[in-house]
Amino acid sequence: MNQATFTRSRRWMIGAALVAALGASAYAADTPAMPGHGMHGHGMHGHHGMDMDQMDPAAMSQHLDGMIAHIAPDATADQKARLKSIGMAAFKDLKPLHQAMADSHQKMHELLKQPAIDRAALERLRQQHVQQMDALSKRVLAAVEDAADVLTPAQRAKFADHLQQRMH
Repeated sequence: MNQATFTRSRRWMIGAALVAALGASAYAADTPAMPGHGMHGHGMHGHHGMDMDQMDPAAMSQHLDGMIAHIAPDATADQKARLKSIGMAAFKDLKPLHQAMADSHQKMHELLKQPAIDRAALERLRQQHVQQMDALSKRVLAAVEDAADVLTPAQRAKFADHLQQRMH
């Protein structure tokens, strides 16, 4: 996998985690595709070109408010608060994981630039990456499950339909 593909897939997965945690990847439908940024042009960049890699908690909170309003306009105040809490918790948990993955990726590039290839070190990094992806996948699933618990059956059906359209 080349660096651009790896970066796009990593960005997309973390972006999907936040979107899915809110029960709403629907926000992506209104975001113009940004060349080179993840599946269907969306990756980690959300509305207005915001880069979630660089977001602080206050910016993420504001971003989540807009996402929730967009994807669940019929949500109650309680649903909105719970969805935002789920999204902020996922952001808090995934941001350091993303940084650890970026650090591992940088180490891999440094190893590949050396005069002699250290296959054992590269294999350790690969194994570390698999563990990191597993942790990310588990956290994403937990956020999706939590968001699904908050949504009504009709909202979940709409969410599932939208996910199906965006992922295929």
